Amino acid sequence: MADCVTLADEQVTEIHAASARPVRDGDEAFRIPWELRSFALSVAYHESAGFPWTDFQTELIGAIDTASDDDRPEHYYARWVEAMEALLRQRGGLDTAELDRRTQAILATPRDDTHQHPHDGPAAVDHSHDHR
Repeated sequence: MADCVTLADEQVTEIHAASARPVRDGDEAFRIPWELRSFALSVAYHESAGFPWTDFQTELIGAIDTASDDDRPEHYYARWVEAMEALLRQRGGLDTAELDRRTQAILATPRDDTHQHPHDGPAAVDHSHDHR
């Protein structure tokens, strides 16, 4: 288990500012279903694994910086996925071969009416649910 680190208020403010999603006037929180799913998976993993949220924010900042340095287009929730994958790798919870296999299976599955449409309702995390 990682050592606990105490951050100064200024450091926390800096992390929040650097990892905040850029908001444009009239922009929705989640534009397409996989963005909501990446958010939900990140929150669920955080709650079940019990790691500090600042660990995820630090990885997210790094993913955003790397994408910027590589001149990749900004896809905010793609950076969420990269940050979560980095945390999973660090914690030994990610089998990249299995992830690649499952990714290919999902990409090979035809779109259908149940999962390929926008979800306009708000996202909520049920804190009463036991994740064990």
